[in-house]
Amino acid sequence: MLSWLVVPLCAVTARCSWSAPEVVRRDWYFRETLPAIRDWEAILARWEGETPKAERTPVFPLPTNGQWATWPNPIPLTLLPEGDGETRMRLAGDKAEVVRMPPRGAKEQQTVALGEAVVGYKHPGGGAKDQWYHAYSRKFDGLTSFRCQRAPFALQLKAPLDFRLGANELPVALRNVSAAPLALTLRLRFLLRDGEGTAQEKSADLAPGAEQTVSLPVRLDSPGGGLLLLTVSFGGQSGSASDAWWLPLFTHVEDVPAVLTSVAQVLGDTPDAAAAKRLAELRHRAESRGGSWRALFEEASALRDELLLWRLHFDSLLFVKRKPFFSEQPFMDAHHLYNRPGGGLYRLSPVRPEGTATPVVDSLGEGVYRDVCLHWDAGKLLFSFGNGNDNWDGKQSYHVYEVGVEGAGLRQLTSGPKNDCEPFYLPNGQLGFTSDRSEHFVMCGGDRHAPTLFAMDGDGSAVCQLSFNVFNDFNPTVLPDGRILYGRWEYNERSVTSLHDPFTMHPDGTQVAPYYGNATIRPNVVMFPRPVPNSDKVMALFTAHHGQTHGPIGLIDETKGVDGDEPLTLLTPNIPVTGEKALDSQYGWYSDPMPLPDADPTEGTDATYLCSFTPTVQPWLERSWALYVGDRHGNLALVYRDPEISCAEPVPLVSRPAPMPLPPAPTDTGATDAEATLLLMDVYRDLPGVAPGAVKLLRVLEDVPRKSVHTGGVVVTAATSIYTIKRILGTVPVAPDGSANFVVPANRNVYFEALDENHREIQRMRSVVCLKPSEKRTCIGCHESRMTAPPNASSAAFRQAPSRPTPPPWGEETLSFLRDVQPLLNAKCVSCHAYDRTANGVILTDDLTDQFTVSYQELLPYLSTANAMRWDNPDDVSARPPYTYGSAVSRLTKLLEAGHHGVKLTDADWQRLAIWIDANAVYYDRYESAYPNRRLFPDDARKPFMAVYGRRCGRCHGQDGEGGYGTWWLSLNRRDARLSRALQAPLARAAGGWERCEEVVFTTTEDPDYQALLTSLSALRDQLAQTPREDLLSIRGTDAERQLVTLPPPPPRRPRTQTAAADGGVYLSDLTWESARAGWTPNNDGLPRRDQDVENHPLTLGARGYRKGLGTHAPSEIVYRLDGDYAHFRVTLGAAEANGTVTFQVFGDGKLLYDSGLMPGLREVKTIDLPVTGVRSLRLVVTDAGDGYGADMANWAEARVVKEAPGEGAGR
Repeated sequence: MLSWLVVPLCAVTARCSWSAPEVVRRDWYFRETLPAIRDWEAILARWEGETPKAERTPVFPLPTNGQWATWPNPIPLTLLPEGDGETRMRLAGDKAEVVRMPPRGAKEQQTVALGEAVVGYKHPGGGAKDQWYHAYSRKFDGLTSFRCQRAPFALQLKAPLDFRLGANELPVALRNVSAAPLALTLRLRFLLRDGEGTAQEKSADLAPGAEQTVSLPVRLDSPGGGLLLLTVSFGGQSGSASDAWWLPLFTHVEDVPAVLTSVAQVLGDTPDAAAAKRLAELRHRAESRGGSWRALFEEASALRDELLLWRLHFDSLLFVKRKPFFSEQPFMDAHHLYNRPGGGLYRLSPVRPEGTATPVVDSLGEGVYRDVCLHWDAGKLLFSFGNGNDNWDGKQSYHVYEVGVEGAGLRQLTSGPKNDCEPFYLPNGQLGFTSDRSEHFVMCGGDRHAPTLFAMDGDGSAVCQLSFNVFNDFNPTVLPDGRILYGRWEYNERSVTSLHDPFTMHPDGTQVAPYYGNATIRPNVVMFPRPVPNSDKVMALFTAHHGQTHGPIGLIDETKGVDGDEPLTLLTPNIPVTGEKALDSQYGWYSDPMPLPDADPTEGTDATYLCSFTPTVQPWLERSWALYVGDRHGNLALVYRDPEISCAEPVPLVSRPAPMPLPPAPTDTGATDAEATLLLMDVYRDLPGVAPGAVKLLRVLEDVPRKSVHTGGVVVTAATSIYTIKRILGTVPVAPDGSANFVVPANRNVYFEALDENHREIQRMRSVVCLKPSEKRTCIGCHESRMTAPPNASSAAFRQAPSRPTPPPWGEETLSFLRDVQPLLNAKCVSCHAYDRTANGVILTDDLTDQFTVSYQELLPYLSTANAMRWDNPDDVSARPPYTYGSAVSRLTKLLEAGHHGVKLTDADWQRLAIWIDANAVYYDRYESAYPNRRLFPDDARKPFMAVYGRRCGRCHGQDGEGGYGTWWLSLNRRDARLSRALQAPLARAAGGWERCEEVVFTTTEDPDYQALLTSLSALRDQLAQTPREDLLSIRGTDAERQLVTLPPPPPRRPRTQTAAADGGVYLSDLTWESARAGWTPNNDGLPRRDQDVENHPLTLGARGYRKGLGTHAPSEIVYRLDGDYAHFRVTLGAAEANGTVTFQVFGDGKLLYDSGLMPGLREVKTIDLPVTGVRSLRLVVTDAGDGYGADMANWAEARVVKEAPGEGAGR
């Protein structure tokens, strides 16, 4: 078998006399659709700006005599795929009968009403429906549809057009099918990207039954796309008349200059005198416009292709035929979800478009062939075959196979219900692969396996798990130094959509380390990393979290860094490097990069590669992908195309040097008590602003995998936008020099937090590390670069025996808020914080809410936590400074430290509270859920509550009945349903209630609505006794379940809301504003609301409703003219929507009078009284507080201006 060779260049006559096969010629024009469509889209953007939407669908003249007419396809002939059919119509009564003649299969028939849009053709370069968050749209698609309208004539065009550079004629054949003479006017408008061509107008006079052909001249003077608009009308009528018909016709002239530029780029990297001379001749012809422009395009394209194909120094190529993966998240879903079957594993020889593709394996049945990995000796290969299922049941799986390169010796290496994919050879004789045998499920979706890395012996035996990643691993390969290079997705308290980057590990699973991008937001996903021969670089595909396996190709040079842009070199210009979802590409898509060695390594181009490519914006078309050779400029030459199915995964059939063998993987006992040792040299490395000696402890936490819940979507674990449950393994000491030496459990995902002397977080690790049994690992510092050299000194901790983590008070059970934190609140807090926010600021009772408890949700605004559920936010990707998150900076901690009404916490209390905050305020201790999405009050169950609420509560509290922060009326006292807030707050004290509403709602417990609520709440409590929600399961049999909680007597009832301004003020809602705007309104009018919130509901803040005021949404500005007539501006204000944050500002004559500071939604309410004496213009502003204006409703309740009271201004 051939090795990588440097082949001498042959004479340029041999190189340039290549006669391109028809498949290559067609491929040139398929790719030429890309610049054509770019021009058409630019033209149509301008045209749509001047054309009403109702007039943008072409109108085809349908002869009234019922004869068949052929719709003229507007796409130029050379840009149509081979064998595309035609569409014919005829009038059938008051409808149109449409027949499509597809190139394959039976004809398609439909009947449509006249005036109804008909799809005449769908070009593969067009747009598509929304697919996994992607709506790829193309304006030109709209002109390949049409509406039929009766016409007294028949029209025939010789379309598709085959216009060329220079003078052309458009013949329009007309026939009068009526019994009266016709006078027709034909107008031709020519739109170009940068203007318009010469318009044409001609007339035709037709006697009954007469025929006439009108020829309209069209001149194409330069490369690029254009649009002809042909209008036919009676006499001198304009094209906008109701009885006018119009048809579009696209034009395109081959972009020869672009092809010549490509040739020059190729020659710039691999100079050749004879080819350069040929290029000069072609340029001269292009400048003079002599001869056939099309022939010039094809000659230039052939020269470019031949120069690129000459870089292929091997005579055989392995590849697969398959339909593109059709999954949502390519790095994960393709591993086990259903994909369209078909294809096989093939060998191409010679490696040319006219080469012969011979099956290696194509007879395993219906399924998907994928993951080709050639052995270094080029004698055998691995691949996987099978298919998955969108609703996993284990009945359809992928398995690993091995076969000789000639197709002999096929054997299946894995079996069973699990999916085994992406096999690869290891230098120690083992085989690696990814598998869902670990039975992890992805945190952010149900029925989604999380494949991780495994190894096995060469015969498929002795399978051992290498990686225990909570999330998933993908696309493994082997570096020349013997390490495994693979992709790893992780989102431990970081962005779920932004981190899918290369990591490395040894073949025994040890020494896992990030390779590139673990703190970089772009590229979003790095796929198919492959080492470049004779180089330190890696070539990879850069793609999106949501999308298929497509994007730009680039190089990663880790010698230039492990994060940021500096290590990256893009090889495919104009293809967008995308974020969460793939952006639109007007230049096609790449995939499956396979780096090749240079013909002359001294040239240093190191950027020749094989790839698959589609010249379409839709990445999932079944037949559009083909194999190409490319260079660092994005130039391509076709290697192989199958017109019936896409091609992927090109692998040169050549031997390569085997990587350095590292120690073979030991047998993993899988013992649950196996341990590893970690030595931290200096925790202060890369902890700016942290004084030496400040860090006293490291807390060791485990991110626990989701194993038992394989259906449904995201499992709710917290209200702080994280996905996982947490186990606190304990704390270990940090020596004065910043070092720590300690043991951790092996094969588990652990991470660390640096703590001060009070056990409060200074910094956290938002990644995970998983060590193998007996592995000894050293870290230099905290968040330091992997390229950092270790200190040249011994650490104090190194000279001592490893510490063992001291567990928290509850041991190593996973953390539960209701079990581990709520008892502290019951003992120290609810004696005051029991009734409503007006009396005590927060409510800290353990009443069960829809998904959590009242106390848990009330405390969240007082915590500083990380967010894993934001998409594409840099703060959730890169390392944050110390004291960004956690107990040391949370408002709750500072409030308690400052002294809070005599509350005294023990050291154990403080530790319990700090642990919970630093675990990102996780709530649940398990993934299992007996209730969908953990909800106690889903929509159906809420109906009986809402019926009572609408009758008795909505007038004051708003008709939507959210039931959350405002009142918590939709909650349950788990001990006694009668003590639930919805029953106690509105009930008269004389009847045993709290009487907290402004008006007594229930005077006795015999009230029918009270009884209805009691019945529903009691039924829910009985249901929970039989089937506890998981927070209740966490306390079963514990002291937390048995804890007695006594509430204090309720405070006096609040006075009734005044219906008029008692201070004599004038409500702003009764005045006319000078100007007003709201950043969002339901009907898009952009106006604030008077005496309602912006959603047209009653004004509410906290637990109180307001009759008067202004409701708006950030960003907002409301201006009133006061003319100096008032002395005071008084208002109660607050953010009125959950999860929002706003800032209120008041300006008088342009001067800032008040700034509220940041106000979280449905939390604090402020009442202010501002002097405005002499102010002529009052401006009320609401900003989004700098974090975007989502959920930023804001209410100015009882906003009013008050004149001076008698004597108030005396003495001034």
